[in-house]
Amino acid sequence: MSKYLKQRLRQYIFIIFTATILLTISFSKAFPQENIFTVEEVVIKGLIEKNFNRDNYINRALNKSFKMLMSKILVSSDLTKIKNIKTKDIKYLINSFQVLDEDYYEGKYEIKFKIFFNEKKIKDMLIKKRISYSQSKKIRVVIIPALFIENEIKNFQENYFYREWSKGTKNELIEFILPLEDLEDLSRIEKMKNTIDDVSIKQIANNYNEENYVFLFINFESGLLKVHVKTLLEGIKINKNLSYKIASLDDEEKLTYIVADLKIKIEDIWKEINFVNLLMPLSINVKFNHINKSNLENLKNNLYDVNIINNYLFKKFDINYSYFKIYYYGTPKRLKLELNKFGYDLKDNQGQWEIIFYE
Repeated sequence: MSKYLKQRLRQYIFIIFTATILLTISFSKAFPQENIFTVEEVVIKGLIEKNFNRDNYINRALNKSFKMLMSKILVSSDLTKIKNIKTKDIKYLINSFQVLDEDYYEGKYEIKFKIFFNEKKIKDMLIKKRISYSQSKKIRVVIIPALFIENEIKNFQENYFYREWSKGTKNELIEFILPLEDLEDLSRIEKMKNTIDDVSIKQIANNYNEENYVFLFINFESGLLKVHVKTLLEGIKINKNLSYKIASLDDEEKLTYIVADLKIKIEDIWKEINFVNLLMPLSINVKFNHINKSNLENLKNNLYDVNIINNYLFKKFDINYSYFKIYYYGTPKRLKLELNKFGYDLKDNQGQWEIIFYE
Protein backbone atom coordinates (compact mmCIF):
# COMPACT_ATOMS: atom_id res chain seq x y z
CA MET A 1 0.00 0.00 0.00
CA SER A 2 2.85 2.33 0.90
CA LYS A 3 4.55 1.63 -2.44
CA TYR A 4 1.31 2.39 -4.28
CA LEU A 5 0.87 5.70 -2.44
CA LYS A 6 4.45 6.76 -3.24
CA GLN A 7 3.93 6.03 -6.93
CA ARG A 8 0.68 8.01 -6.99
CA LEU A 9 2.35 10.85 -5.12
CA ARG A 10 5.15 11.04 -7.74
CA GLN A 11 2.52 11.14 -10.50
CA TYR A 12 0.62 13.98 -8.80
CA ILE A 13 3.84 15.92 -8.19
CA PHE A 14 4.66 15.59 -11.90
CA ILE A 15 1.18 16.80 -12.86
CA ILE A 16 1.30 19.76 -10.49
CA PHE A 17 4.83 20.72 -11.61
CA THR A 18 3.88 20.35 -15.28
CA ALA A 19 0.73 22.40 -14.77
CA THR A 20 2.76 25.16 -13.14
CA ILE A 21 4.94 25.35 -16.24
CA LEU A 22 2.37 24.81 -18.98
CA LEU A 23 -0.55 26.80 -17.66
CA THR A 24 1.59 29.93 -17.48
CA ILE A 25 2.49 29.58 -21.14
CA SER A 26 0.68 31.49 -23.82
CA PHE A 27 3.06 30.59 -26.60
CA SER A 28 3.36 32.76 -29.67
CA LYS A 29 6.37 32.01 -31.78
CA ALA A 30 8.80 34.86 -32.31
CA PHE A 31 10.86 33.36 -35.10
CA PRO A 32 14.63 33.50 -34.76
CA GLN A 33 16.62 34.81 -37.65
CA GLU A 34 16.73 31.91 -40.13
CA ASN A 35 19.40 31.35 -42.72
CA ILE A 36 16.77 31.45 -45.45
CA PHE A 37 16.24 35.16 -44.73
CA THR A 38 19.95 35.95 -44.66
CA VAL A 39 21.64 36.73 -47.98
CA GLU A 40 25.32 35.88 -48.07
CA GLU A 41 28.08 37.51 -50.13
CA VAL A 42 26.33 40.30 -51.99
CA VAL A 43 29.12 41.77 -54.13
CA ILE A 44 28.95 45.25 -55.70
CA LYS A 45 31.68 46.60 -58.02
CA GLY A 46 32.31 49.90 -59.76
CA LEU A 47 34.77 52.59 -60.78
CA ILE A 48 36.04 55.19 -58.32
CA GLU A 49 34.80 58.41 -59.89
CA LYS A 50 34.98 62.05 -58.83
CA ASN A 51 31.59 61.97 -57.09
CA PHE A 52 32.19 58.59 -55.46
CA ASN A 53 29.56 57.89 -52.79
CA ARG A 54 29.72 54.75 -50.65
CA ASP A 55 26.01 55.02 -49.80
CA ASN A 56 25.14 54.42 -53.45
CA TYR A 57 26.94 51.08 -53.28
CA ILE A 58 25.11 50.18 -50.08
CA ASN A 59 21.75 50.95 -51.73
CA ARG A 60 22.70 48.85 -54.75
CA ALA A 61 23.62 45.99 -52.41
CA LEU A 62 20.29 46.20 -50.58
CA ASN A 63 18.36 46.10 -53.85
CA LYS A 64 20.46 43.24 -55.18
CA SER A 65 20.10 41.24 -51.95
CA PHE A 66 16.31 41.62 -52.07
CA LYS A 67 16.23 40.22 -55.60
CA MET A 68 18.50 37.36 -54.52
CA LEU A 69 16.27 36.53 -51.57
CA MET A 70 13.07 36.64 -53.62
CA SER A 71 14.64 34.43 -56.32
CA LYS A 72 15.46 31.90 -53.61
CA ILE A 73 12.06 31.75 -51.88
CA LEU A 74 9.52 32.55 -54.63
CA VAL A 75 8.52 30.58 -57.69
CA SER A 76 9.39 32.30 -60.95
CA SER A 77 5.78 33.27 -61.76
CA ASP A 78 5.52 35.34 -58.54
CA LEU A 79 8.70 37.38 -59.06
CA THR A 80 6.88 39.94 -61.21
CA LYS A 81 4.63 40.78 -58.25
CA ILE A 82 7.53 42.25 -56.25
CA LYS A 83 9.73 43.72 -58.99
CA ASN A 84 8.72 47.38 -58.43
CA ILE A 85 9.45 47.60 -54.70
CA LYS A 86 11.38 50.80 -53.90
CA THR A 87 14.68 51.04 -52.04
CA LYS A 88 13.10 52.71 -49.00
CA ASP A 89 10.63 49.81 -48.70
CA ILE A 90 13.46 47.29 -49.01
CA LYS A 91 15.35 49.05 -46.20
CA TYR A 92 12.29 48.62 -43.97
CA LEU A 93 12.49 44.85 -44.51
CA ILE A 94 16.13 44.62 -43.37
CA ASN A 95 17.30 44.18 -39.78
CA SER A 96 20.98 44.87 -40.41
CA PHE A 97 23.89 44.29 -42.76
CA GLN A 98 27.54 43.43 -42.35
CA VAL A 99 30.45 44.48 -44.56
CA LEU A 100 32.49 41.34 -45.19
CA ASP A 101 35.17 42.87 -47.37
CA GLU A 102 36.00 46.20 -49.00
CA ASP A 103 38.73 46.92 -51.51
CA TYR A 104 40.07 49.84 -53.57
CA TYR A 105 42.44 48.94 -56.40
CA GLU A 106 43.50 50.54 -59.68
CA GLY A 107 40.64 53.01 -59.67
CA LYS A 108 38.09 50.29 -58.94
CA TYR A 109 35.96 49.68 -55.88
CA GLU A 110 34.50 46.43 -54.59
CA ILE A 111 32.46 45.80 -51.47
CA LYS A 112 30.92 42.55 -50.16
CA PHE A 113 27.94 42.39 -47.78
CA LYS A 114 25.99 39.94 -45.67
CA ILE A 115 22.41 41.15 -45.27
CA PHE A 116 19.90 40.07 -42.61
CA PHE A 117 16.23 40.44 -43.53
CA ASN A 118 13.46 40.61 -40.94
CA GLU A 119 11.44 37.41 -41.29
CA LYS A 120 8.19 38.79 -39.90
CA LYS A 121 8.29 41.87 -42.12
CA ILE A 122 9.01 39.73 -45.20
CA LYS A 123 6.08 37.47 -44.36
CA ASP A 124 3.76 40.44 -43.76
CA MET A 125 4.73 41.86 -47.15
CA LEU A 126 4.05 38.52 -48.88
CA ILE A 127 0.69 38.14 -47.15
CA LYS A 128 -0.37 41.60 -48.38
CA LYS A 129 0.62 40.63 -51.90
CA ARG A 130 -1.06 37.19 -51.51
CA ILE A 131 2.15 35.31 -52.26
CA SER A 132 3.27 32.04 -50.68
CA TYR A 133 6.98 31.47 -50.18
CA SER A 134 9.14 28.36 -50.26
CA GLN A 135 11.32 27.21 -47.41
CA SER A 136 13.49 24.88 -49.47
CA LYS A 137 16.75 23.35 -48.39
CA LYS A 138 19.54 22.54 -50.83
CA ILE A 139 19.37 19.01 -52.22
CA ARG A 140 21.40 16.76 -54.50
CA VAL A 141 19.54 15.41 -57.53
CA VAL A 142 20.52 13.01 -60.31
CA ILE A 143 19.48 14.69 -63.58
CA ILE A 144 18.94 12.40 -66.57
CA PRO A 145 18.35 14.38 -69.79
CA ALA A 146 17.41 11.77 -72.41
CA LEU A 147 17.28 13.21 -75.94
CA PHE A 148 15.35 11.52 -78.74
CA ILE A 149 15.34 12.88 -82.28
CA GLU A 150 12.36 11.55 -84.18
CA ASN A 151 12.11 8.77 -81.57
CA GLU A 152 15.77 7.72 -81.87
CA ILE A 153 17.83 8.07 -78.70
CA LYS A 154 21.13 9.98 -78.82
CA ASN A 155 24.16 9.08 -76.74
CA PHE A 156 25.25 11.62 -74.15
CA GLN A 157 28.02 13.09 -76.29
CA GLU A 158 25.49 13.87 -79.04
CA ASN A 159 23.05 15.24 -76.47
CA TYR A 160 23.23 19.05 -76.15
CA PHE A 161 21.27 19.02 -72.89
CA TYR A 162 23.67 16.58 -71.26
CA ARG A 163 26.77 18.46 -72.48
CA GLU A 164 25.56 21.92 -71.49
CA TRP A 165 23.58 21.22 -68.32
CA SER A 166 26.43 21.99 -65.91
CA LYS A 167 27.40 25.22 -67.65
CA GLY A 168 26.10 28.66 -66.74
CA THR A 169 24.94 29.90 -63.35
CA LYS A 170 24.85 27.29 -60.60
CA ASN A 171 21.50 26.58 -59.01
CA GLU A 172 21.39 27.71 -55.37
CA LEU A 173 18.87 25.11 -54.26
CA ILE A 174 19.61 22.06 -56.40
CA GLU A 175 22.96 20.41 -56.97
CA PHE A 176 22.56 18.45 -60.19
CA ILE A 177 24.50 15.22 -60.70
CA LEU A 178 24.86 14.05 -64.30
CA PRO A 179 25.15 10.28 -64.83
CA LEU A 180 28.15 8.80 -66.58
CA GLU A 181 27.44 7.42 -70.02
CA ASP A 182 26.52 3.78 -69.60
CA LEU A 183 25.30 1.59 -72.47
CA GLU A 184 23.10 -0.38 -70.11
CA ASP A 185 21.47 2.83 -68.84
CA LEU A 186 20.93 4.09 -72.40
CA SER A 187 19.37 0.78 -73.36
CA ARG A 188 17.11 0.96 -70.30
CA ILE A 189 16.09 4.54 -71.21
CA GLU A 190 15.39 3.61 -74.82
CA LYS A 191 13.01 0.88 -73.70
CA MET A 192 11.14 3.47 -71.62
CA LYS A 193 10.23 5.77 -74.53
CA ASN A 194 6.67 4.47 -74.67
CA THR A 195 6.17 3.84 -70.95
CA ILE A 196 8.45 5.72 -68.54
CA ASP A 197 9.36 3.25 -65.82
CA ASP A 198 9.88 4.63 -62.28
CA VAL A 199 11.85 1.55 -61.23
CA SER A 200 14.37 1.90 -64.07
CA ILE A 201 14.91 5.61 -63.35
CA LYS A 202 15.41 4.89 -59.66
CA GLN A 203 17.99 2.21 -60.51
CA ILE A 204 20.05 4.78 -62.44
CA ALA A 205 19.80 7.32 -59.58
CA ASN A 206 20.76 4.68 -57.01
CA ASN A 207 24.03 4.10 -58.88
CA TYR A 208 25.05 7.52 -57.50
CA ASN A 209 23.74 6.86 -53.97
CA GLU A 210 20.91 9.34 -54.48
CA GLU A 211 17.16 8.85 -54.15
CA ASN A 212 16.23 12.21 -55.66
CA TYR A 213 16.05 12.33 -59.43
CA VAL A 214 14.81 14.41 -62.36
CA PHE A 215 14.23 12.55 -65.59
CA LEU A 216 13.82 14.61 -68.79
CA PHE A 217 12.32 12.72 -71.69
CA ILE A 218 13.13 15.13 -74.55
CA ASN A 219 11.82 14.40 -78.03
CA PHE A 220 12.45 16.61 -81.07
CA GLU A 221 10.23 16.21 -84.10
CA SER A 222 8.92 18.55 -86.81
CA GLY A 223 10.11 21.82 -85.23
CA LEU A 224 8.78 21.01 -81.76
CA LEU A 225 10.74 19.98 -78.69
CA LYS A 226 8.52 18.11 -76.25
CA VAL A 227 9.82 17.55 -72.72
CA HIS A 228 8.26 15.22 -70.19
CA VAL A 229 9.64 16.09 -66.75
CA LYS A 230 9.43 13.32 -64.17
CA THR A 231 10.70 14.05 -60.66
CA LEU A 232 11.12 12.30 -57.33
CA LEU A 233 12.21 14.84 -54.71
CA GLU A 234 12.26 13.93 -51.01
CA GLY A 235 9.80 11.11 -51.70
CA ILE A 236 7.32 13.30 -53.59
CA LYS A 237 6.59 12.58 -57.27
CA ILE A 238 5.60 15.39 -59.65
CA ASN A 239 5.37 15.23 -63.46
CA LYS A 240 5.08 18.05 -65.99
CA ASN A 241 4.82 18.30 -69.78
CA LEU A 242 6.54 21.20 -71.53
CA SER A 243 7.05 22.11 -75.17
CA TYR A 244 9.25 24.56 -77.08
CA LYS A 245 9.13 25.62 -80.71
CA ILE A 246 12.57 25.38 -82.31
CA ALA A 247 13.26 25.09 -86.04
CA SER A 248 16.57 23.25 -85.68
CA LEU A 249 18.74 21.73 -82.95
CA ASP A 250 21.59 23.75 -84.47
CA ASP A 251 20.03 26.90 -82.95
CA GLU A 252 22.31 27.15 -79.89
CA GLU A 253 20.84 30.45 -78.70
CA LYS A 254 17.40 28.89 -78.45
CA LEU A 255 18.80 25.72 -76.88
CA THR A 256 20.63 27.78 -74.23
CA TYR A 257 17.32 29.47 -73.38
CA ILE A 258 15.56 26.08 -73.13
CA VAL A 259 18.21 24.66 -70.78
CA ALA A 260 17.93 27.74 -68.52
CA ASP A 261 14.13 27.57 -68.58
CA LEU A 262 14.14 23.86 -67.69
CA LYS A 263 16.36 24.59 -64.69
CA ILE A 264 13.91 27.26 -63.52
CA LYS A 265 10.92 24.92 -63.99
CA ILE A 266 12.65 22.15 -62.00
CA GLU A 267 13.58 24.58 -59.21
CA ASP A 268 9.95 25.76 -59.15
CA ILE A 269 8.81 22.16 -58.62
CA TRP A 270 11.12 21.87 -55.61
CA LYS A 271 9.93 25.24 -54.27
CA GLU A 272 6.27 24.25 -54.66
CA ILE A 273 6.90 21.05 -52.68
CA ASN A 274 8.22 23.27 -49.86
CA PHE A 275 5.56 25.97 -50.04
CA VAL A 276 4.63 27.73 -46.81
CA ASN A 277 1.13 29.00 -47.53
CA LEU A 278 0.87 32.15 -45.44
CA LEU A 279 -2.65 32.78 -46.74
CA MET A 280 -4.13 29.56 -45.36
CA PRO A 281 -2.74 28.67 -41.90
CA LEU A 282 -3.99 25.34 -40.57
CA SER A 283 -4.44 23.95 -37.08
CA ILE A 284 -4.26 20.44 -35.68
CA ASN A 285 -5.06 18.93 -32.27
CA VAL A 286 -2.47 16.40 -31.11
CA LYS A 287 -1.71 14.36 -28.04
CA PHE A 288 1.73 13.39 -26.77
CA ASN A 289 2.68 10.58 -24.38
CA HIS A 290 4.92 12.38 -21.88
CA ILE A 291 7.20 9.85 -20.22
CA ASN A 292 8.76 12.48 -17.98
CA LYS A 293 9.24 16.24 -17.62
CA SER A 294 12.39 16.24 -19.76
CA ASN A 295 10.55 14.41 -22.53
CA LEU A 296 7.85 17.08 -22.54
CA GLU A 297 10.31 19.99 -22.41
CA ASN A 298 12.14 18.57 -25.43
CA LEU A 299 8.90 18.44 -27.40
CA LYS A 300 8.14 22.08 -26.58
CA ASN A 301 11.61 23.16 -27.69
CA ASN A 302 11.37 21.14 -30.90
CA LEU A 303 7.94 22.54 -31.75
CA TYR A 304 9.52 25.97 -31.47
CA ASP A 305 12.26 24.97 -33.90
CA VAL A 306 9.92 23.58 -36.58
CA ASN A 307 9.88 26.44 -39.06
CA ILE A 308 6.38 25.91 -40.45
CA ILE A 309 4.81 25.99 -36.96
CA ASN A 310 3.53 29.48 -36.24
CA ASN A 311 2.45 28.84 -32.65
CA TYR A 312 0.97 26.23 -30.34
CA LEU A 313 -1.32 26.17 -27.32
CA PHE A 314 -1.34 23.75 -24.40
CA LYS A 315 -4.93 22.55 -23.90
CA LYS A 316 -4.98 19.90 -21.17
CA PHE A 317 -3.04 16.95 -19.77
CA ASP A 318 -3.44 13.85 -17.64
CA ILE A 319 -1.00 11.38 -16.12
CA ASN A 320 -0.02 9.89 -19.49
CA TYR A 321 -0.73 12.48 -22.16
CA SER A 322 -0.40 16.19 -22.93
CA TYR A 323 -2.74 17.77 -25.48
CA PHE A 324 -1.74 20.61 -27.79
CA LYS A 325 -3.26 22.67 -30.57
CA ILE A 326 -0.65 23.46 -33.22
CA TYR A 327 -1.03 26.26 -35.77
CA TYR A 328 1.13 25.78 -38.86
CA TYR A 329 1.59 26.65 -42.53
CA GLY A 330 1.64 23.98 -45.20
CA THR A 331 0.06 20.52 -45.18
CA PRO A 332 -0.15 17.70 -42.61
CA LYS A 333 2.29 15.75 -44.79
CA ARG A 334 4.77 18.63 -44.64
CA LEU A 335 4.31 18.93 -40.87
CA LYS A 336 4.97 15.19 -40.56
CA LEU A 337 8.21 15.53 -42.58
CA GLU A 338 9.39 18.45 -40.45
CA LEU A 339 8.67 16.62 -37.19
CA ASN A 340 10.53 13.56 -38.52
CA LYS A 341 13.71 15.65 -38.58
CA PHE A 342 13.50 15.94 -34.78
CA GLY A 343 12.80 12.25 -34.21
CA TYR A 344 9.00 12.43 -33.98
CA ASP A 345 6.27 10.76 -35.99
CA LEU A 346 2.89 12.39 -36.57
CA LYS A 347 0.24 9.68 -36.74
CA ASP A 348 -3.42 9.88 -37.67
CA ASN A 349 -5.42 7.27 -35.75
CA GLN A 350 -8.85 7.57 -37.34
CA GLY A 351 -8.92 11.36 -37.05
CA GLN A 352 -7.07 11.47 -33.70
CA TRP A 353 -3.56 12.89 -34.21
CA GLU A 354 -0.67 11.82 -32.02
CA ILE A 355 3.00 12.82 -31.85
CA ILE A 356 5.23 9.83 -31.10
CA PHE A 357 8.88 10.13 -30.12
CA TYR A 358 11.29 7.47 -31.35
CA GLU A 359 14.23 7.01 -28.98
